[in-house]
Amino acid sequence: MVEPESATASGVVRMKTIGEIIARDLSRKIQEIIQVDQADEESVYQEIMEYVATPSIRAHYRQLLGAMAEAPSELREGIGVWVSGFFGSGKSSFVKNLGYALHNPRIRGRPFAEWFKERMDDPELADLLDNIHARWRTGVIFFDVAKERDTRLATQRIAEIMYRVLLRELDYAEDFDLAELEIELEAEGRLAELEQLCLELHQQPWRRVRKGAQRLARTSSILHRLDPKTYPTADSWAQVHGQRREPLSVSKIVQRTFELWGRRRPGQALVFIIDEVGQHVATSEERIEDLRATVEEFGRVGRNLVKQGKIPAPCWIIVTSQEKLDEVVSSLDARRVELAKLQDRFSIRVDLPPSDIREVASKRVLAKKPEGEHLLRELFRQHEGVLHEALSLERTTRHTHLSADEFAHFYPYPPHYIDLCISIMSGLRQQLGESRHLGGSNRTIIKQTYEMLVHERTNYAQKPIGALVTLDKVYDLVEDNLS
Repeated sequence: MVEPESATASGVVRMKTIGEIIARDLSRKIQEIIQVDQADEESVYQEIMEYVATPSIRAHYRQLLGAMAEAPSELREGIGVWVSGFFGSGKSSFVKNLGYALHNPRIRGRPFAEWFKERMDDPELADLLDNIHARWRTGVIFFDVAKERDTRLATQRIAEIMYRVLLRELDYAEDFDLAELEIELEAEGRLAELEQLCLELHQQPWRRVRKGAQRLARTSSILHRLDPKTYPTADSWAQVHGQRREPLSVSKIVQRTFELWGRRRPGQALVFIIDEVGQHVATSEERIEDLRATVEEFGRVGRNLVKQGKIPAPCWIIVTSQEKLDEVVSSLDARRVELAKLQDRFSIRVDLPPSDIREVASKRVLAKKPEGEHLLRELFRQHEGVLHEALSLERTTRHTHLSADEFAHFYPYPPHYIDLCISIMSGLRQQLGESRHLGGSNRTIIKQTYEMLVHERTNYAQKPIGALVTLDKVYDLVEDNLS
């Protein structure tokens, strides 16, 4: 601990505890995990208002929006975007903000894009987004593949998961056979008749019946009333469709996706944002090939439809992964052919480095009030020599030099401790035999810096100004993550 000798010498109001110099309201908790499918308006607003855009993040957004703006005129089949970064690097926030900026719903009475452009503070990026909005509307489907995967099916394909989520988004039945029935009846103009008969026969709306355990039997009885010549008995349809499931190829799924999207979202471009795809395909050559084939087919068909003027823009598929694209494939004995094919399909690759999260943590959690920064710089000036001697690390290439600005920026952490803590958590996730997805709290440096201030084990917000974070206190917070 270092102690201020003359905190009021320059007219600065004396502050006694670390919590008093922190700009953030510490009663407002940090949300450690951003869920791409969390659509609550207030949550979306809080997420964008707390989002910190580093220079590299702005550059990635410019790259992506630039490619999307050019895609209708410079037709390409590589419509996949692979967003990678270690746990807590902000992958989900990055893709969620992008999706909301493209779709542009109203949040707190304003178009989301207005909030987004204010947070980005980048004129070129704003122009690209305005260009897209001026030319077409975009619908975005968000989902986490781990949540949507049917755990009973070990070989479930990514295309099938995407199709089921699409059906739900467009208000079709999620059961593929029932969805095919709805699609056919809708094309014939008879879907409303089925819905009315459902109410008469079962006293329940069709949307509820199609989800129930008795959906096949009840659908069959409705079809018997709807078309007795085709279905002469009340169980005719159930006998045929209850015994099998119509197989859907990737080609059929892609064709159906564009058909149904055009039917219920006419004139809109489509974007899929899929979280944690890396975990889904890792170590499985079959799933990697399925992902490649799916993205390839969406790119090929979308390109042709744009050329024919049937859709305004290609269908982009944006996925996240803790591993880079080449790292996922390298787990399969460095199969170069698979990697080359995937790289062609995922033409844009965004990697969010640990250095970004260092800056984000300092701005979201450790930002100081102006008078607090002045006080810390004065404190550093008084004790610079002692601090350098006490906080230097031996036999390492890690940068440990201190400056007044860095000291004030990252306090109560010594600046290089932020990088050290990121390395500690990365190392814990890579322990032999340990899961990549650790349980417990404080798995990200943002969450850890917040908990360092408020957790009962550490409670640095109540400590006197001058106290410094030490590694034993870091251990107190990450202990639950240790085997």
